[in-house]
Amino acid sequence: MAPPRPGPLRGVRSQLEAADYVEEEHFVQGVADLFTYDGQWNTVPLRQDVPFTTRLLVRRPTDGTGASGETIIEPLHPSGDMASAWPRTGRTIVREGLTWIGVTQEIQGLRALKHGDADRYGDLQIPEPGLGYDMVARIATWLRSDTSPVPGIQRLLMTGASYTGTFQRVFIGDGFHQRARRPDGGPAIDGYLIQISSGAFMLGGYTPLSKGTPVPPSGDRRRTIQGVDVPVIEILSEGEAETHACARRPDSDAPERYRLYEVPGAAHMVAREAGPMALPVQEPPSDFPMDMLVGGALQNLRRWIADDVPPPRCDRLVLLDDRDAGPCGLRDEAQPLQRDEHGNAVSGLRTPWVDVPVASYYPHSTPRGADRTTEVPGGRRLGPADVADLMGCMTRFAPEKLRELYGTPARYRELFESSLQQTLEEGWIAPTDADRARERAGEVRF
Repeated sequence: MAPPRPGPLRGVRSQLEAADYVEEEHFVQGVADLFTYDGQWNTVPLRQDVPFTTRLLVRRPTDGTGASGETIIEPLHPSGDMASAWPRTGRTIVREGLTWIGVTQEIQGLRALKHGDADRYGDLQIPEPGLGYDMVARIATWLRSDTSPVPGIQRLLMTGASYTGTFQRVFIGDGFHQRARRPDGGPAIDGYLIQISSGAFMLGGYTPLSKGTPVPPSGDRRRTIQGVDVPVIEILSEGEAETHACARRPDSDAPERYRLYEVPGAAHMVAREAGPMALPVQEPPSDFPMDMLVGGALQNLRRWIADDVPPPRCDRLVLLDDRDAGPCGLRDEAQPLQRDEHGNAVSGLRTPWVDVPVASYYPHSTPRGADRTTEVPGGRRLGPADVADLMGCMTRFAPEKLRELYGTPARYRELFESSLQQTLEEGWIAPTDADRARERAGEVRF
């Protein structure tokens, strides 16, 4: 156990306090293996038994009897060592009494920790880029053992978003899932929720196994989620769907349990989720509630694991072959999405926000007065246009258009409620999130 530390960030602190949660920190020492590829793209050891010292950040119910026994493990994002999935999953985690464990697993994230508190974190050490994959596999194995620092884990689920969504793709694709085993030989990780990561996105859809190791080329099988012995759900925004075509695969229930959800209206990130990457943009920021749908996906994954209840399916977003057929992101591999008369993407996972719209949503923005760059793993730096390309925006409908579409606010709320009921009955969101959605709909003014 580590010595006492300052509490979490203000927004997270209030969330944990309201749910009667406590945050703890553990320092962990061990060894892990580093991997690379041979000339035939086989995964092979590069260096073995590399020592590391890292930390686990644990959020759990203060009264241990209130814990569900289900635990989320999240590899922390290199940008500020942040929990990039927490803004979309935290509400569900604390509502359901889940335990959450964040793992510092990347050199850049550790550097941020040391910059903030050199005395506290000065002895932590991750000596090699890419060591985090096997570190997390070994820590997951340890968490499922009798010596776990977090007792009572019945099931262990992994999630992550953006870079740490891609972390899961590499974790599965290059065999780390198979290396992480319980003492009885079963999987240490019982399921995966991969958020906002496109496997065919060449800049970050698959990250290097180690320093100097090339990433698998476009079309490599690892960029598409391969079958493993546990369920996997991928949930993508429009931004990832634009580049994901080459990594799509069919949904399946058995023997491989897999779902892909592509969400019209959603963006890679919105201003309130951007954390250290936030920057001013020209367009109004999106308010699309992706967290409600991610929370629903987490609930569906839990039921699939615990009760073998297959989650719902949905159609994929419609990609246009001609890049000039409509607006899309900056990347060469991006394809425009087919959009309706309101500018919203058609098909995909349908929700009231695009079926009974009061705005048009777009997954990209334009930077405003920003000239700073953002460092990403591998020594690359993203300029303002690159970061803004990840940030969603929206255009609210004028009162005249709202009256033309719905007549009165009461009629709008009636149509919204009908669509919301279908979204709820199909299992896409939780009842408490449906209540939040109604509150938002009640705030719409013509």
